[in-house]
Amino acid sequence: MPVKATDGHPIDPSRSRESGMPSSRRLRRTVSIAAGAALLLTAATACGSDGGGEDSGSGPTDITLGVIPIIDIAPVKLGIEKGFFKEQDLNPTLKESQGGAAITPAVVSGDYQFGYSNIVSLLIAKSEGVPVTMLSVGARASDDVLDDGSGQLMTKDDGIKDVAGLEGKTIAVNTLLGINEVAVRASLEDAGLDRDAAKLVEVPIPDMPAALDKGNVDAAMLSEPFISIVEKDGGHALPVSYAGMGKQLPFAGWFASEAYAGKNPEVVERFTKALQKSLRYAEEHPDEARAVLNTYLDLDEGLTDDLTLPGWNPESDRDEIAGLAQLTADAGLIDNLDPLDDLLAD
Repeated sequence: MPVKATDGHPIDPSRSRESGMPSSRRLRRTVSIAAGAALLLTAATACGSDGGGEDSGSGPTDITLGVIPIIDIAPVKLGIEKGFFKEQDLNPTLKESQGGAAITPAVVSGDYQFGYSNIVSLLIAKSEGVPVTMLSVGARASDDVLDDGSGQLMTKDDGIKDVAGLEGKTIAVNTLLGINEVAVRASLEDAGLDRDAAKLVEVPIPDMPAALDKGNVDAAMLSEPFISIVEKDGGHALPVSYAGMGKQLPFAGWFASEAYAGKNPEVVERFTKALQKSLRYAEEHPDEARAVLNTYLDLDEGLTDDLTLPGWNPESDRDEIAGLAQLTADAGLIDNLDPLDDLLAD
C-alpha cells in the first residue's frame, strides 16, 4: 500500500520519482512489475473463477464495483438512488480504493465485476497484457485549465505562481503511472522544463489537503471537493489539469475483465445501460449530482453548492481518446497506440 504523506513519517522514496532520473527506463520496469503481479493473479484465478457476479436467473444479479471516493463517481451513486440499476435487475455494491492501479487487479481476479479507473492506467495495463476491456467513458475534463473539478494542481505556496515554479518541488498524486503523472509531466515539458523536474509521491486524494498544510508536499493533484477545501484554506490553482490536456477530454472509464465480459455478456449489457443512463442523468441534473456527494463524503455544509463538475457524456470513440493515449506514449508509459485499440470494447 502507498505510504500516506500525512502520517508524520518521511515519505517512502520507493514511491516517488526523483528529479533527473532516467524516467522511461524506470517507468517501464515499474509498469512491468505491477502488470506482472496482476497477470500472476489472473493465472491463479482463471481456472476456477469467471469473476463471480454472474446472472443466476433468480433475483437481481449481485455485482461489486471498484470505485474511488471522488466526485467522478457521483453519477453511479445517483443512479443507484434513482433505481437505474434496479431497473436492469442489478444489485451493486461499491468498494472504495485509492485508484485504478488498485482496482484493476481486483477486477481481473474476480473480486470486483466492474471497476473505475483513469484511462492512462488502463492503457498501461493493456500494454502489459492485463486482460481488461473498457465499457464506457466515465468522466471528462472541463473547459478551463484553471478550473477542472476532476484533476487540478493546487498549492498553498505563494511563491509558486506558474509551472516553472514547480522545478525541484514535491507533488502529490493519488497513484504513480496514471493520468495525474501524465498531466504533470506533460505540463512541465510544455513549460520548457525536464519531465522529471519535480518529484512525484503517492498520497491518497482525501489526505492531500493535510499533506499541503503540513508541508509534506508543495503541490497536489486534486479533485473536487478537495480542490474547494484547499482553495477555501488559502490555496490556489496552477495551470496543470485534465483540461490542460484537452477540453472535454475523456480521461476515465468503466471496465471489466475480458473473462467476465466473455462469460456474462448479458450482465455487462445491463450494467452498461444502467451506467450510461446514470451518467446522462447526472449531466442533465448537476444540482442533484452535487447533492449526492454529501452521501459518501464528509463535507462541510454548503461546500458542494459551487463545485466544478466533470463532464459525464458517455458517448465517445477511439479518435477522441487517442489524444490522451498519445500523451501516455509521449510520457514513455506505453510504446505506441496499439493498447488503445485492444482496450476498447467492440
